[in-house]
Amino acid sequence: MCPALCTSKKLKYNKCTNYRGGKKVLIAQCDGVCKEGSTVKAVIKSKHPKEEFRFEPLDLEKHANGSLTQMGYKMAHNIFKSMLDSQMLEERDKISDIFSFLWSLDVAQYKRENRELKSAEMTAMQNIWGLINQDEYLFMKVHQKQSFVPKMYGTCGFYYVMEYAPPGDILDPQFFSGSGSSFEERAKTAIDILDIVQSLDYGFYEPVHMCDVKAENFGIGEDQQVKILDSDSLFFHTSMMKNLAQPSCTNHDDCDFFDCRGWCELETGKCTKQRSNNNLQTVCEDILIDKPTNFYAGLLHNPPSKFKEELMPLLEECAYPAHSKGIVRKPTSDDVYWKLHNLLKRIMRES
Repeated sequence: MCPALCTSKKLKYNKCTNYRGGKKVLIAQCDGVCKEGSTVKAVIKSKHPKEEFRFEPLDLEKHANGSLTQMGYKMAHNIFKSMLDSQMLEERDKISDIFSFLWSLDVAQYKRENRELKSAEMTAMQNIWGLINQDEYLFMKVHQKQSFVPKMYGTCGFYYVMEYAPPGDILDPQFFSGSGSSFEERAKTAIDILDIVQSLDYGFYEPVHMCDVKAENFGIGEDQQVKILDSDSLFFHTSMMKNLAQPSCTNHDDCDFFDCRGWCELETGKCTKQRSNNNLQTVCEDILIDKPTNFYAGLLHNPPSKFKEELMPLLEECAYPAHSKGIVRKPTSDDVYWKLHNLLKRIMRES
């Protein structure tokens, strides 16, 4: 994407949506290079190394002229393979060229086009290293086949360009009640989010935990499917258990990792390696159901009157399993998932 950004100007900056430190999030106009023959909006993202983004330097064996030795190339391959393995991709052993798979360019082609640079291969490795040390980039690049992952268009340095998927009226993070969307439209979006929950729970080599669940972290893609916009808060189960295993605790709150709630073994003062709630419970509590205490209208507010008596108790059971009060530390069952999923489909058919 560097030529489009720097030379042809086919990727033009529009506005910045994040003015805080850390991740840069820019909205851009993309003319023909993101989608052939079309001008579309795109999102440019990166964590900048000069700010909060820190990672170990890539120290590879090089020749005196800066080119990689055979050992340096092998070192890079092993390091990158370890990063790829962390993503639990079942087909990862079938990937013949890890470098090109993790990057937006073919490394061999990049070397040919920059043959006058002895350090071209090392430059490529440094670019890939800076990208895959960004959790969001690594997850989204590796799992492009998942329908809820925005399309990745390309990269330039440590920046990556991806599909623009705004929340729109349906997933407006302010007040759902202020949108002009119908209940049927919101029910369709809720079904998409429930499908994402099912995919995260059962569609990977091991479960994936969502630990920052809010409407603004989802958007509607070009295919009208719901996308996850911020995958920094997605953790595979093995990694999640490490996050929950705090060294000591005096109450359950000490063991929480954002929306992923832990459990304190009060007799020993140690956090257990287990999550006490689950993705479904969090989605129901933080997105689908109303929260009158803070004037938040859930995505499924104001259902058709003939379905209200059936839907509302089901949402309560989903958000607050076993009539939980306060901070919920119980998982919602798969049985509730299917009841809710099937009811929403029936509402859409009969409305």
